[in-house]
Amino acid sequence: MHTADYWRSLKFDYLTTYSLLRGPKWQHLLAAMRQEKDTSRRALLTATPAELPELRERLRRIERQNDLQTRLTTNANRAYHITATPTATLNRGSLEVEELGRILQTPCQDLRYMMCAPVFRDALAFYNAEHELVGVLNICFGCNVMQTESGQDVEADYRVYEQLRKWFQRLGHQIEVAAYEERPG
Repeated sequence: MHTADYWRSLKFDYLTTYSLLRGPKWQHLLAAMRQEKDTSRRALLTATPAELPELRERLRRIERQNDLQTRLTTNANRAYHITATPTATLNRGSLEVEELGRILQTPCQDLRYMMCAPVFRDALAFYNAEHELVGVLNICFGCNVMQTESGQDVEADYRVYEQLRKWFQRLGHQIEVAAYEERPG
């Protein structure tokens, strides 16, 4: 699906932008995860043979739970990512949302694929008048990838990402990614 198709399919009354995996909330969480992992590793060093299987399973569970960078903004239960911080809420008829619609409806003429795994640090959550979540668009500006809340890829012309990045930054998102540059040959 292309961004223009995704945009036209949305039935929403307002949206909220989310910033993830950055800022003080993320730094505190990383520190807590490191401490929990280090404590478990130290316990392995002094464990009796009978305690080893349980401690190893605990470490594996910690690593699975702490793999936050590969998760989407919402899960199957529509619960938000632990680091998701709302940045802006905009009504459908606002100038900002109209601009977003123009950006997302840019014709797909040049698709470029990066060879990295996406880390979704920005997202758009769409709601109806009853405040029910009707869709989420997860965005990775590091590798120019977008996915819906169900993990479906949404393709966009490479120019869309630079316009989107600036749009999010005007709303207060702290996006650190450098713009894509053409490299010779």
